[in-house]
Amino acid sequence: MLRYQGGNWILGFNLYLGKCLSFEAELWSILDRLLILLSKGYRQATIQTDNLDVVQTLNDIGLEDS
Repeated sequence: MLRYQGGNWILGFNLYLGKCLSFEAELWSILDRLLILLSKGYRQATIQTDNLDVVQTLNDIGLEDS
């Protein structure tokens, strides 16, 4: 689900990934959401996930303000 800063809904979607790990599914989900936002002209986003491995991976590669 994608929401504006105030929590208002932008859009929802689903995607069939086949058999994969939850870590991989979460990364695909984040990538797809970011690509949708870019295609709609957004240049900043806040990513929220409850997958600690994904949070650590994204923090390790330093995506803040990029």
